[in-house]
Amino acid sequence: MISLITLLLPAVLLLTVRLLHNWGKLKTVPGPIAASFSDFWRAFYMYKGKLRSKLAELHQKHGTLVRYGINCVSISDPAAITTIYASRAKFTSADSYKTLIGVSNGKEVYTVISAPDQLHAALRRSVAGAFTPTAVLDYEKYIDQTIPELLEELEKRKTFDFAEMMTFYSMDTASHFAFSETLGCLRSGSDVGNMIGTVRERFLYWGRWGSLPHLERLIYRNPITLHLPRTPSNMVKLAASKLQTRITELSKSSDNEEKKDDLLQRYLDASTRYPDTLNTTGIVGMLMSTISGAGDTTAGTVGATFYYLLKNPDTLTKLRMELRDAGVPLIPTYGQIRDLPYLDAVIKEAMRLFPLINLPLERVVPDGGVTIAGHFFRQGTTLGVLPSVIHRNEAVFGEDVEAFRPDRWLEAGPEKLRMMEAAHMGFSRGKRACLGQHIALLQMKKLIPALVMKMDVSVTLYLPAGNDELMSS
Repeated sequence: MISLITLLLPAVLLLTVRLLHNWGKLKTVPGPIAASFSDFWRAFYMYKGKLRSKLAELHQKHGTLVRYGINCVSISDPAAITTIYASRAKFTSADSYKTLIGVSNGKEVYTVISAPDQLHAALRRSVAGAFTPTAVLDYEKYIDQTIPELLEELEKRKTFDFAEMMTFYSMDTASHFAFSETLGCLRSGSDVGNMIGTVRERFLYWGRWGSLPHLERLIYRNPITLHLPRTPSNMVKLAASKLQTRITELSKSSDNEEKKDDLLQRYLDASTRYPDTLNTTGIVGMLMSTISGAGDTTAGTVGATFYYLLKNPDTLTKLRMELRDAGVPLIPTYGQIRDLPYLDAVIKEAMRLFPLINLPLERVVPDGGVTIAGHFFRQGTTLGVLPSVIHRNEAVFGEDVEAFRPDRWLEAGPEKLRMMEAAHMGFSRGKRACLGQHIALLQMKKLIPALVMKMDVSVTLYLPAGNDELMSS
């Protein structure tokens, strides 16, 4: 009779060999020993929402390079940004992005974030004209319609959750320039259709499974589960409904009728030139990217900006003085506030201290390998730069990197400013940089002055469980 030990011994040996193989891949890169054996270390901290702070701690301990997975290295050298993320770099997106791919009718549905590199490039080419600095000015009128509604709602309240109201505003504005209609979050004071919840759940899913993409695919994208009936998300339903309505409207309109100039119309116009890329599924994916990218993320940056302004009253006073000296009205045109230096510095500084990206922007080393920070990485290694770590590099931003000091962007000489700009990753970098960054800046540069000029806001800081500092006003 075969003993239990005889049965288990081969399994133990195989496991030991596998663990040693994992450890040996990047054994010369410092980091937690558990992270070198299994990606479950990384998955644990991502699930807890603590990977960013943990990596910052590890970089303080180990320096420029930190191993945080079997095949993953975080790099804090600003020079690595150009090597890894430059538009001409041959690095490709990591498997962690694949967990963001949607599924509908047994097929995978890509957005700009989740699309593999070749499709991502095709999507960007097809809609690039809708996101140029000039093109986004056509969407200014939608922002001008939503800001008064926000101010009106804020005036009704003595106290309010600032982050929540900014999210309602951002989602309504995003739907405005996506398909010329508001979601109605501000009017109702609620998450209409659970759109905000859908966006957040999508990114939480990324956090839960991004470290274990192969396991996620095995569980949720195997040949059986991939074809199981799935209820489309509310956002997919909304995007598909708006697309079908617009197609119907266009079929009934005459050639002389003026078309809408929202993003949906621009996607439809572009689909005539790129029918394979911007088919029905492609347009739905782009609308989803538009709403999720322009909604919660813009709100987060605006909320962070006011958090720092209110904690540093001198900066708020200085910004208010710049706006008054420039004669900025309550709802300015973009031309009136586009080049205000202190406003620009405030936004950059807020994005430096509070980047919304909580994990390294992972890319895979191409054929031939690469040398970064004096270390050679073989083909297939996943490298990434964590914005919050780079943004606190004292050699670039000064010894007071933890301070909110917009003046650092105005005092810097040309060479210092170039270094700071090159290390700033608020909108990511390279060929996967945020497609809607010009829209985001348009929104923020119009909304922040309106709030500063209109509202006399006081702030209440409190320390809830977990010792995270939050703001209510």
